[in-house]
Amino acid sequence: MVEITVSTLRVMYNGKWEYDVFVCFRGADTRNSFTSHLMEALSREEIKAFIDDMLEKTESIGELISVLQRSALSIVIFSENFADSSWCLDEVATISQIMEEFGHRVLPIFYKVDPSDVSEDCGSYAATINLKYGASNVPEDRKRWMGALKAVANCTGHTSQEIKIDSELVKVIVSDVLKRLVHMSPRVKSDMLIGMDARICEVEKLLALNVNDFRIIGLWGMGGVGKTTLARACYQRFTSSTKGTKRQFVRNIHQTREKENGMVGIVQEHYSALLSEDNISYEDLDVSYRRDRLSRLKVFLVFDDVETFSELEHLLLGDLLNTFNLFALGSRIIVTTRNRRVLENARANIYYVEGLHSQESLQLFGIHAFRQYLPPDDWMRLSAVAISYCKGSPLAIKVLGGTLYCRDKSYWESFLCELRKIPKPEIHDVLRRSYDELGIVEKRLFLDTACFLHRQRKNLVMKYFSIGYQCANYVLEDLIGKSLLIRVSSEDYENIEVHDLLREMAWNIVNEESELANRSRLNNADDIRKILTIRKVKTEGISLNLFKANEMYLEATTFEGMTSLRFLCFVYFSEEHGIRKVHLPSGGLDMLPDSLRWLLWDGFPSKSLPSRFSPENLVLLAIRHSPFIERCWEVQQPKLVNLVELHLSDCINLTDVPDLSSSPNLEYLYLQGCKSLIELPSHIQYLNKLITLDLGDCINLHSLPVKLNSKFLEHVYLSNCPMVIRCPEINSRLVHLDLMETPVRLSQSCRVQFSM
Repeated sequence: MVEITVSTLRVMYNGKWEYDVFVCFRGADTRNSFTSHLMEALSREEIKAFIDDMLEKTESIGELISVLQRSALSIVIFSENFADSSWCLDEVATISQIMEEFGHRVLPIFYKVDPSDVSEDCGSYAATINLKYGASNVPEDRKRWMGALKAVANCTGHTSQEIKIDSELVKVIVSDVLKRLVHMSPRVKSDMLIGMDARICEVEKLLALNVNDFRIIGLWGMGGVGKTTLARACYQRFTSSTKGTKRQFVRNIHQTREKENGMVGIVQEHYSALLSEDNISYEDLDVSYRRDRLSRLKVFLVFDDVETFSELEHLLLGDLLNTFNLFALGSRIIVTTRNRRVLENARANIYYVEGLHSQESLQLFGIHAFRQYLPPDDWMRLSAVAISYCKGSPLAIKVLGGTLYCRDKSYWESFLCELRKIPKPEIHDVLRRSYDELGIVEKRLFLDTACFLHRQRKNLVMKYFSIGYQCANYVLEDLIGKSLLIRVSSEDYENIEVHDLLREMAWNIVNEESELANRSRLNNADDIRKILTIRKVKTEGISLNLFKANEMYLEATTFEGMTSLRFLCFVYFSEEHGIRKVHLPSGGLDMLPDSLRWLLWDGFPSKSLPSRFSPENLVLLAIRHSPFIERCWEVQQPKLVNLVELHLSDCINLTDVPDLSSSPNLEYLYLQGCKSLIELPSHIQYLNKLITLDLGDCINLHSLPVKLNSKFLEHVYLSNCPMVIRCPEINSRLVHLDLMETPVRLSQSCRVQFSM
């Protein structure tokens, strides 16, 4: 007996069979008669059948298994002398084993033999096997053959005793094969299947179709991520599991409500179909008789594209208290939405729909760009660029694939080079709907986050918005719930992220809002250069990657009049920190706007920040990699009451740490590589919210506070501090203490995990 493993039978990744039908027959009986007519009929219907006369001569079961694994179903033609062939018997045994263990479909045809001749121990097949192979074969073979014959013969099939005319029998077989192939094939388009299987399995767990209760399952995610596709795939997949159930897929609810009859029209049409009545009015649905009918009705419904709870409330007839009694037990409703709050209010089981993984993205892109499941090898590099841009969005993958289909490589090269600069309305219009429905404050906070605060710690983002917005916490959670922002948890903290396509959309919105002088946010080097010469502008945020920018010369009064500026970021996304691109006059800046909440300036080209700068609103202050700065303020330092993070790493001439005694919210203090720093002031010990303290590579540091009182302190970095000989007393349970290359002595209070 040949061992058949799961790997042997694994279907090719693209989910398609190579052959529709494998035909098993006794050549001497039917090759030139019935089987040839059947093969011709299958061919006429474009049914791809495998029939290889050479397969019998090779006597290779391994080759047989290979063909079977690539075939959707098998037709076994039992004829008078079928049992004379040990090869035919081995074929049937292999087919039977695959059928039993892996659900392979088999259609038996009894041609001029009675089914009992095949399956019964006293039948003609058993007699032939015992007579011909009784002496030469081991009993196990005879037992295996007879068991296989019984198993296959018991499958539903056709017999020439009932349909005596060969041509009619052939028609019936072909019709049956077509029905079986259609039933076996998914009803959604092939590109819709990509990435669906694992997601359908997760939704199936939430559906729990075997449990006799009422459930609402929510598919939640950003626009274009495939919520409707997943809902449709589930709707089709569970057809057989929901027999006897009223099934309905209500599409595009949010868009359809804009039509003449709005939600009332949708509800009337939906419930008229459910109750099999014509033109039920909205008011008539309150009739107790109809409510009683609904309560006895077991349903499997999909409400697609529900964006407000009011819409779902209408669909459930406005009866929130009795929602779970509206339909019979065993009913299931799937709701797709971008708004998590809709699902929470409906007490739904929520499944978050993520984008496609890289291999899934590549397969979907291959279908739309090349009309095959994977791009050709010599197109892989360019395809990877396109896939990277899409970040798993099926919508974007389909749009880009369709745009690049049948284009030559030179077109691809130029298109992909300018990809982020080319408006793509087919993508952005879908995504923008979520933005357009926001309130004024929500729009402002979303644009700030998408343009400037992507991948920042949630507590920093919260603090940034809390200055000026008392509702910041609510708005941030609302934006997350509406799939415009993403909360990403790590071991140490939560980040707020924005999908790359939403970030691109945000910058398109900003760039379209007005002329340059009145534009709220800037990230283009040429635009920033122009704005910084105009001064009195309404700019709220500036973010510039200095690594890609040309030299820029600012005046002492450059920031005069920028009273709305909240965000200023000059950053190197490179290790070449010594490059100096932004130049100031010898006296530095005269002022910075007091409105600033975020100041990040790599390589800051001055000895100190300007005296005309009141930083009470600063949430983050980061002056990194500056060989110029010696202290943050030359004169009396202002209070930093809102500061959460102070980052002065690699400022090699910094001699003084700012006075942080009035910074009760400080959580992160980074002083790594400050080689001129000698003393860490004692007031650091009173930073009661401090989480991270980084003093690594402060080679001249020798004086530390006696204690660090913060109960939240988790990470202390003191590596390569050769002058430090004593560790402060620490009142928290540290997660990480780095003392590499530091001759420190620990007090008994330092019960920590070491990373040395």
